This record gives sequence, structure tokens and C-alpha cells, in this order.
Amino acid sequence: MIISIDARSSVPIYQQLKTALIAGILSGQIKEGERLASVRDLGSDLGINLHTVRKVYGILADEGYIELTRNQGAVVGKPPKLDKEGMAQFEKVLLPIVIELRARDIDKEQYHQMMDRLWDESIG
Repeated sequence: MIISIDARSSVPIYQQLKTALIAGILSGQIKEGERLASVRDLGSDLGINLHTVRKVYGILADEGYIELTRNQGAVVGKPPKLDKEGMAQFEKVLLPIVIELRARDIDKEQYHQMMDRLWDESIG
């Protein structure tokens, strides 16, 4: 899997890496049970700080995407399902985006078209 990080993006590097790894799991490019690159190797390959990679691995472990073990490092698990609390957290993240889109005169149809396009692009 090729991960590309844009240092000039307004999206923080850790978020870009997290999104790329989750997309790789979702698309099947990274399979359940597969070992991820070591923190040192991935940081070196991408030219990013080791602490950033460690932070992302920690977040992915907390969210249930990977398991961190001393012997095997980061191993991909089964993508977690969302419960009510998880859905509520996503709603809190999405609400400001929806408000801003509405403030910029994006109507519901345009919003749905954008979400459909992004949904389709998310695994590919």
C-alpha cells in the first residue's frame, strides 16, 4: 500500500496517516492479521516524525483497528462496529461541517451528492 502525506495540507499529518491506514484496511489492501510496518520504518519511509506514527498507532489501537503487542508490533484487527456512543461522537464531528456547508448555501441535494461521491472514493 502506498501512503502519501502532504506536508502542505491543512489536514494534520497524523490525521492523514490515520485516514490512509483505515482506508487501506477498508479496501482490503491491509488485511486482518497483517503486521503493519514498525514505527521507525514507517516514519522513515514517509519522512515523518516517529512520535507522529506512534501517536497514530495508539489512536488506531484505542479505536480497535489494530492491536499493539511487544512481540509482533502493530497487527490489524477486525474493523470495529460503532455503538450509540461512537455514532454520537461522529455526529459531533460532522455537525460543524454540515452547519458550515449550509451557511455557504450548499443545499441538501448537493450535500448528498458530495457524500455519495466521497463514500465511493473512500475505498479506492
